Amino acid sequence: MATTPSSTHSIDLVRQFRRHVFNGREYSRMPELFAEDFVQHGPRAGTESHGVGEYEKTLRMFHTAFSDLEVTEEVVFSDDTGEFVCTVYTNRGTHDGDFMGITPTNVEVAVPGIAVQRVEDGKLAETWVVADFHSLLQQIGVAPLMDEYQT
Repeated sequence: MATTPSSTHSIDLVRQFRRHVFNGREYSRMPELFAEDFVQHGPRAGTESHGVGEYEKTLRMFHTAFSDLEVTEEVVFSDDTGEFVCTVYTNRGTHDGDFMGITPTNVEVAVPGIAVQRVEDGKLAETWVVADFHSLLQQIGVAPLMDEYQT
């Protein structure tokens, strides 16, 4: 049976991922932080990464397209058991590499999002990410701007 860590340990684990892997590009640390069968849902609807290797490819794709990409934690909290950690964050970076066939624009972007991580046996087992992907596309000029009151 899987063990559930404390909320303090789980929050620290999520912060280690962000500090060392997402911001620090230390991909070699992923096996110590992630379960082998890790699953990421998102950031776009209907997309998933299965396994640490596939998730690393996703991260590298974003880091290639936005070479200075960093995440800033706005709010982080956990349930009482430490099984789930929720983070409100903002990703910031410069679109200076190819991104999904979109040539570099050298535009600095700020993309807000929310991530919920599930921790199992002291490792990140699953993540659900909802990011304002449309805003990202607007900022790099490939999606139309919409009036905030338009429905």
